[in-house]
This record gives sequence, C-alpha cells and structure tokens, in this order.
Amino acid sequence: MCAVTIFSHKIISSVLLAFSVMSIAPLYNGRTVSDYIFESLGYSSWPEDGAHISVIPGVVLYFAALIWCAAAFRRTLPAAGLFLIFLSMGAASGISPATEYAAFSLKQFAPEKEAVEYLKHRSECSHLVERKRAGMSCTLYINHYGKGEQTISVTPDLSENIKDVTFKSKTFTVKPRSKTIIKTRFTGFYKGKAASDSGWSSEPELKVAILYTAE
Repeated sequence: MCAVTIFSHKIISSVLLAFSVMSIAPLYNGRTVSDYIFESLGYSSWPEDGAHISVIPGVVLYFAALIWCAAAFRRTLPAAGLFLIFLSMGAASGISPATEYAAFSLKQFAPEKEAVEYLKHRSECSHLVERKRAGMSCTLYINHYGKGEQTISVTPDLSENIKDVTFKSKTFTVKPRSKTIIKTRFTGFYKGKAASDSGWSSEPELKVAILYTAE
C-alpha cells in the first residue's frame, strides 16, 4: 500500500511539474499556454499595468510541483531537486523550437490567408509624432508557412493609443517556408491639431494583408 502511494505521488507530481513548465515556457510565437487559457476565460494576459499575470499561477504551480516531486523521488534519485530544475530548464528551452517545427509542418498546406503569420509578441516598434508628422520604426517577425513566395502589405495602427494618426502601408516579399525579420520605418501624418507624442511597444498593432502569391 505504501509503495502504491509513493508511486502515485511520483506520477501526479511529475505530471503537474510537466504541465507547469509547458504553461509558462514561451512558444514559437512568443506567447504561452497560460496566455491562451486566460484569454479563453475572458481575461487579459497582459493588463494595462504591464504585468504578465497569466504566468503567475504556472510559476506558483511549478515551485509547488518541484518541491513535491523532489520529495517523492528523494530516495531513488540523489539530489532530486537540482536534477529536476535542470531537467525542467532543458524542457522549457525545447518547447519553442518544437512548437515552431510543428507550426511549419502543420500549416504548410494552409490557405493563403493563413500561411503568413505576424508574430506580434516577438515584434517591437517605437513611434514619434511631431506636429503633423508621424514616424514609426519597427522590428517585425513574420513566418511564412506556405510553398509560394508572397507579397504582403503592412500598416501600423496606433488607434488604441493616439487617434487620427494614419501611416502609409509598405509592401514586403516573404520567401516560402521562411522566418523573416523586417526592420523598417513607416511614415504618416496626424489629422488633428499639432501634437507631440512618443512611445514604445513590444506588441505593436499592425495590419498584415496578403497582396500576391507567386506560383
């Protein structure tokens, strides 16, 4: 009976430890499983104060499961806690490339509109509005899963922060089955009264549209 109890403790604690690691480790697109869970429940994973609250339950669960798992394996595995820490770190570092490989494998036959993905959570932009002129410098991450070269149109959107700012679209060509990093600057104008504003965003709002697909 005691052996069965110890075995069940090992199984349950190991499963919880694995789940916690998968929930807080970043996926290929910069998001986490916790982000998707929070959003499916109607909550924001990144509130306005900037705290990544969706990973907090996963972090708490990780340390609780780590302590439980180390205690369950302490008789059969010397230095179980240290071993499990390194094991979980290795597993976490492998989640991003593993999910990226899965995305390229599963989406290679996706429709054209779904073959190009803008990785919002990996991209970043800084903007500057001076009087009537507006500028935005961006580093954008684009994945193209399809087999044909595509031309895309990219348009920044600052409507959530500053209204009446319009940027000119720019077009780019992405190669088939590629990961593309685009560093560019957008220009635009401010329709309202002369104003001054600047800022930086790690998750810039952009409209990405497919214009042309080469055979």
